[in-house]
Amino acid sequence: MKDMRFARKGRDRQDPFHYLACGLDNVFLTSGYVRKQRAGQWSTAVEDADGLHDAIAEHLVLRRKRLHGKEVRFLRKHLELTQAELGKLLGVTDQTIARYEKNESAFDGAADMLLRVLVIGRACGALNPLEVVERIRASDDAALDELVLEHEGDGWRMAA
Repeated sequence: MKDMRFARKGRDRQDPFHYLACGLDNVFLTSGYVRKQRAGQWSTAVEDADGLHDAIAEHLVLRRKRLHGKEVRFLRKHLELTQAELGKLLGVTDQTIARYEKNESAFDGAADMLLRVLVIGRACGALNPLEVVERIRASDDAALDELVLEHEGDGWRMAA
């Protein structure tokens, strides 16, 4: 399945290179790589692999299509999280994450949306969604039914 192709303007098109290093089966590069032969062995070097992975991640999270196992694994690794760490952020076990990554369980609903937000938030850098989710999870106010606010200076905050 030829799902993603990347090309740079102003560069000669090369034969498409099936890029498997990201763990996905459907990524092909039309430029941005160099093939070399040494001692009878061919090797391929990709220019700006981090930027490529950012582009792949953005493509995955900004489409409506349901994320499949390999895509969930790619995004988790892109966020530099273990299965246990992602599970904690999503409120599930590391075994549940493993089942998502093996396509043994559907990855949808709130977990799907939160993973997408985490990836985009990291890419934008405006806020660190990982820290926001951790703050929410670490909050000891979960049992409180009342919201008590106070105005201080020019804004509102939780009353002490």
